[in-house]
Amino acid sequence: MKVEEAEDDVGAFLAVFAALLLDNALSLDETVSRVTDLVMASGKPSRDLVVALQSFDRLKQEFEGLGEALTRYAEAHSSTPVGGDERAQLGQNVIAAITVADLKERLLRRFEDETSDTPAPQLSPEVLAQVNVDITF
Repeated sequence: MKVEEAEDDVGAFLAVFAALLLDNALSLDETVSRVTDLVMASGKPSRDLVVALQSFDRLKQEFEGLGEALTRYAEAHSSTPVGGDERAQLGQNVIAAITVADLKERLLRRFEDETSDTPAPQLSPEVLAQVNVDITF
């Protein structure tokens, strides 16, 4: 496989990954809307329930931000040199365009800590089983 083909494969993978992430954000939004309708139909919701629904909305916004960032990166990936300052600038520009401030700060912290020995979060056996599944497109 040539380097150019590998770069195209990475760009295509990122584009598909971004599209799926944005699809999931849309599905989350639809689910939250249905739950909100059910809650509102039963009378005045409790404050805790409203806060929980707002948390779902925040998650949806973060998923959308990640999906849009992946889309921007995938679109520019193949036209940006593999190494050097231009590739680093691409990543910085993609993160700078994220509108959810907390998400942007968390991403920047993760990249800054990339060389540290920060352990990855623990995954449940169910999630690990899904991670090891091959998907064919």
